[in-house]
Amino acid sequence: MLDFSQRESERERFIAGRLRPIRIVCMALAGASLAYGILGWFLIEGFQMRPFGRLPRPVPLALSFLAMVMILLGSRIRTSILRSGLPSGLMRSTGVPVNLESLIPAYIRATLVSFALLEAAALIGLMIALFAESSFYGMVFSVGSFLSMLLRWPKAEEVDRLARGRISP
Repeated sequence: MLDFSQRESERERFIAGRLRPIRIVCMALAGASLAYGILGWFLIEGFQMRPFGRLPRPVPLALSFLAMVMILLGSRIRTSILRSGLPSGLMRSTGVPVNLESLIPAYIRATLVSFALLEAAALIGLMIALFAESSFYGMVFSVGSFLSMLLRWPKAEEVDRLARGRISP
């Protein structure tokens, strides 16, 4: 178990080492998110593909609503999972050490779930582009998901600040 009496550089190296695999997964998910937008643009605008014909307007509208909800839900679920790694009943008390062995897995789980929801929203954006025969909506959800992923990128500094109680989840 790692406690706060260890030097900061050792703690940061420990956290960074534990986050390294998740960063690779996040990089792949972020790249795929952008790829969906580019693919939609090439299929619709470049190759003039219309695989489904023009569907009724409610279908792309419902999918757009679902993608927006998924992007917003990603933040809420991430916060809930992060809170599970903190001692129960303790939100922000200073001086109470948080066990990194329970916080880091919660942080990794929260990041993966958040990125999976954002990835699904980007994929739904590609489906919207194909259904609505317009690449614009696919690009909007792809770029929106990608930017949300950048904001939630796994950082050792963020885990350290969470463990020290300097930021809330």
